[in-house]
Amino acid sequence: MLVLGIHGANTSMMFDPNPSIPASNSYTRGDCIVGSGTCSASIQTDTVDFVIGTTAIDDAPPCGDGYPNGNVPGFTNIGSGPNSNFEVDYAITTTPQTNVEYACSGTDVSGIVLDAVSSGNGLQSHAPILISGNDGFTTDNGVTGGTGTSDDPYVISGWTISAENFGIQISDTTAYFTITNVAISCDPTNASCWGIMLSSIENGVVQNSHLSGPKGIGIHNSDNFQVTENNLSPGETGIGLWDSSSFDVSNNVVYGGGDDTVFLWNVTNFDLSHNSIHSGDVVIFLGFASSFDISNNSLEGGTFAVIGDHVSDASILGNTGGAEDGIVLSNFSGLLIGQNSIVGHVSISVQDCGDSTIDGNTANAHDYGIFVSACGNVLVSNNNASNITNGQGIYLDNSDNVTITSNTLSNNLEGIRLVDYATGNSITNNVISNNECGIRTDSTSTPDQNYLADNTFTGNTQDYCGF
Repeated sequence: MLVLGIHGANTSMMFDPNPSIPASNSYTRGDCIVGSGTCSASIQTDTVDFVIGTTAIDDAPPCGDGYPNGNVPGFTNIGSGPNSNFEVDYAITTTPQTNVEYACSGTDVSGIVLDAVSSGNGLQSHAPILISGNDGFTTDNGVTGGTGTSDDPYVISGWTISAENFGIQISDTTAYFTITNVAISCDPTNASCWGIMLSSIENGVVQNSHLSGPKGIGIHNSDNFQVTENNLSPGETGIGLWDSSSFDVSNNVVYGGGDDTVFLWNVTNFDLSHNSIHSGDVVIFLGFASSFDISNNSLEGGTFAVIGDHVSDASILGNTGGAEDGIVLSNFSGLLIGQNSIVGHVSISVQDCGDSTIDGNTANAHDYGIFVSACGNVLVSNNNASNITNGQGIYLDNSDNVTITSNTLSNNLEGIRLVDYATGNSITNNVISNNECGIRTDSTSTPDQNYLADNTFTGNTQDYCGF
């Protein structure tokens, strides 16, 4: 047994909350081979950490060539057990989001465990902060600087907060403020605990902070704010935004356990970009949203990457990732869905829509690349929907005035399917190759009821098929 003490740990959030931590490997459950090669484990940190690597050794010297002390690249040896049956090493990271590998070689490793203790980073403990109105920005309420103007916002910084119901709650303010470099741990037994809740505010910024617990950042009935470069590990919703406008959510890392990890309802005029969002359920939920841009996010989810209803005049561009279903939208108009690469049973599904464009996407899917139902005046162009062996590259159902042009549809069960009164559509200049069927139609959606021209058919079992 080896016992050690660590100075400067964040006692309100002892262990780094990144889901890659702790990491382990062994010869029974991993790829370690006793007496052979290197046994390793890797983590990604969310905070500045004291990283501890522990190795169980099967009656052999310590790791590496540093006998009698262990020698693991990037780590410092603390000590070894009697008869060299284990060793302990440490490393200290200097920035969040650091990849750390612990690799032991040159001995008989039977198992490795890699864990990380969060640094206090000089943060001081503070009670939950409640501010109501501009007069509430006081030193007693955690304000560490600023005068509340656009050039000199109030600053709330340098605190670690253990919360039962909320960590920081601000309401009914118009003064400029910035919340930065705080660590908030919400009571995991209270499902309604928000790390930060902002209500009826203007001119706020939440940045560079670490939140864990059931819910992360909630903002209601607010305008002109930013949520940026935060690290959130919620059990449920990571970022929830209601009845708000004119905001930016960018460069956050969010690991959600379930529910809607990023939830937006009745919101307008916003950007959601360059975030890395991981969810056990819905990654992004949109309801009654308009005039927005969702772009260049990494989206990894359980049921849906993006699901939305009643959205308009917006763009969804350059997002990557996947879920059981990808981008699924209904009741919308005025959308551009472009340059996304989302994997799911369906990559892109749109229903009850009009006046929109689906362009330049890589629609990798298990069942449907692009599914269009009950839509009109939609352009589907320059997409690659291929290698869908059990489904269709493009599925068009009960729609008219849809233009399908310049797409690549290869190695699918069917390149394009038209069904249920899909008439008056234009299908031109597509490359349709190596499918079991190039274009399949039913009796309500025949080629004669649509315009087909200048498509390239090669290698299909049949170019045209019926039911």
